[in-house]
Amino acid sequence: MSKIIRGYWDCSSCDTKGIRGDVRNCPGCGKPRGDDVKFYIKDKEYLSDEEAAKVSHEADWFCEYCGALNAASETKCKGCGAEKAASDKDYHDLRREEQAKADAAAAKKAARDNAALEAQRAQAKKKRLIGFGIAAVAIIAILMAIFMPKTSDATVTQVAWERSIAIEQYQNVEESDWELPEGANLHEKKNEVHHYDQVLDHYETEYVEKTREVIDHYETVYEYEDLGNGNFEEVSHEEPVYVTETYTEEVETPVYRDKPVYQTKYYYDIDKWVEVRTSDSSGKDHNPKWNEPTLASDEREGTRTGVYTITVEMKKGKASVYELEESAWNGVEVGDSLEIKQHHDGAAEIKLPGGETIQATRIGE
Repeated sequence: MSKIIRGYWDCSSCDTKGIRGDVRNCPGCGKPRGDDVKFYIKDKEYLSDEEAAKVSHEADWFCEYCGALNAASETKCKGCGAEKAASDKDYHDLRREEQAKADAAAAKKAARDNAALEAQRAQAKKKRLIGFGIAAVAIIAILMAIFMPKTSDATVTQVAWERSIAIEQYQNVEESDWELPEGANLHEKKNEVHHYDQVLDHYETEYVEKTREVIDHYETVYEYEDLGNGNFEEVSHEEPVYVTETYTEEVETPVYRDKPVYQTKYYYDIDKWVEVRTSDSSGKDHNPKWNEPTLASDEREGTRTGVYTITVEMKKGKASVYELEESAWNGVEVGDSLEIKQHHDGAAEIKLPGGETIQATRIGE
């Protein structure tokens, strides 16, 4: 069962405080309570059952002619005699209008504050962007210094060449592979592990500790409704109070294993050409030549390879070695002045005295 609590109000004209809610005119100045009155609870003074039975649950109505608040039971204004029917507002309407004005003022202030905050953020962002821009420029400058091609003048101090001929011998060799090559003499084949696949082996039960919110008990919560006539109604309801509960949950976790995948592996011998040695030649001139190797009856020449380099000296005395294509290398002489554009990955572009640009790779210093 709800209870009625006596309300109080303050007079805005003479500043008299704590006037009982059942008093309609200020005892200090005699002014009736008007549209600015706001009831409040002072000491939670409960009315007796007999007093509460006489309390109306209707709000006071507002006279728009003289601004007085009148009891809902009054048909004419106590202040000026105006008819109740001429009024369309009550105490709650006044409070809602007051709240709407307060909300509008708060929204306006919030809008101004937000605009000021956005301006501050924009200024801070601008400063950050400037800072980021400066940092980015510095980083770009560093990266350019590291990764941008560097162009230097250099003088050729040496030309050199190396040539090699692979010498192969026809031999019978033993090998194994997952496929049997043509011409092989099979010795045996075995079923062996070729690779492993991940497969589900079983599930393991794990116990995981978890938490959840559960109701512990209920508490009575009291709220106070302003009746708008100098009284308040106490209304109660039950609200749940939660606690954190720890519990254990059983979880099935998959366990995987490596499953071997078998294939046939072939063991065989086969006659094939095998590199057994090289025949090398080198020089520091422009007359590269191949050795004429002496071959046994079961030997032959294999792949021929050549490396052609120049050594250059930079203005600061630093020396570097570059590998060139033979055709380009043939056009470079000791004493030539070159312009070298060096990339960070070792690639280089070399401009020859005649203006031709050739590609090269730095292989040493």
